Amino acid sequence: MSGVIDLSSGQVIEPLAEPALKALAETVSGREVTAYAASGGESGLRSAVAAHYARRVGSDVDPEQITVTAGARHGLFSVVAASAADGEILVPEPRWSHYPEMLRIAGARPVPVPGDPANGWLPDPDRLEAARTGRTKAVVVNSPVNPTGAVYDTETLAAIRAWCAQHGLLLVVDDIYWAYGGEDAGGVRAGACEVVVGGASKVHALAGLRVGWVWADAALTAAVRTIVEHTTGPVSTLAQPAVAAVLDRQQDAVPDRVRRLDALREHAVRTMSAVPAVRVIVPRGGIYLCLDASGLAKARPEWRDDRVLCAALAEHAGVRLRPGSTFGLPGHVRLCVAAAPGLLSEAAGRLSEFLGTAAIGAAGKSEGLR
Repeated sequence: MSGVIDLSSGQVIEPLAEPALKALAETVSGREVTAYAASGGESGLRSAVAAHYARRVGSDVDPEQITVTAGARHGLFSVVAASAADGEILVPEPRWSHYPEMLRIAGARPVPVPGDPANGWLPDPDRLEAARTGRTKAVVVNSPVNPTGAVYDTETLAAIRAWCAQHGLLLVVDDIYWAYGGEDAGGVRAGACEVVVGGASKVHALAGLRVGWVWADAALTAAVRTIVEHTTGPVSTLAQPAVAAVLDRQQDAVPDRVRRLDALREHAVRTMSAVPAVRVIVPRGGIYLCLDASGLAKARPEWRDDRVLCAALAEHAGVRLRPGSTFGLPGHVRLCVAAAPGLLSEAAGRLSEFLGTAAIGAAGKSEGLR
């Protein structure tokens, strides 16, 4: 076995697009390359982000409603710090692993809301209402969901929007995976009861540039900019023109990337379905795949702890995955499908060999775990 196949990180890695390379070269040769960028974001990038949302919603978006942040993570932090620092935020589970601690650092109290397993673990207003208190300030949703790939369709998101408006709560939409949700994704629209946080990392394959943004109404925009000013300050002068160039001139690259990721996701479902003793949770979108590994505890009781299981898979099978418990989904493991098809197949083969032989032998059995 040569090397560990690392499928634990959620990155879409591609060569930097030509418009970005050209923008970087022009910025580097300019006199202002070492200066601070404009507070709130360079006008060219804010206009490009506004145009991006205008294309999606079918109406004009004011660039003054856009704030550029140091990645979508900092955008989410800034929104929470500006709007809910003294309250509670409802967090549907499963959810992105960083939400709870990030929300706490921003001054809010995360309140987990278990989703409905029969509906991809998505919540509905009844489940959210059961968790609401007088201190509830906001709800955060992410679609497609990291880690399960569930998608908030138009009907589901409309119901949650209406519920938030009814109770005067802020709906925080983590829009980072927007293009991987299919045609029935619920869409976005910033307003008095909704804020949209996005970035260039996933859909545009620019994770290393660390550029995100917040689309909000005027009042929240002003508050978010104050948080940004007193935390990171302006985002990299080099990165902003590169991202703007990609948003302006690489629109055709997104559908092509989505098709490639769709094919990789389908390939991962097929190959991982052959792995003994795990069950594939078929995703509707996104760049991840979850495997229900709870049955493995029959062979190794210590594997009830998915962190112990992932350590064993990395050491003995040479495949690095993420424990589902870090996403509020214990007994599962998550892998990223943004890898070469051959690498996904090799990973499935290694998992099958280890789980079908080494684990069985340790359990003193001669038959398969399935």
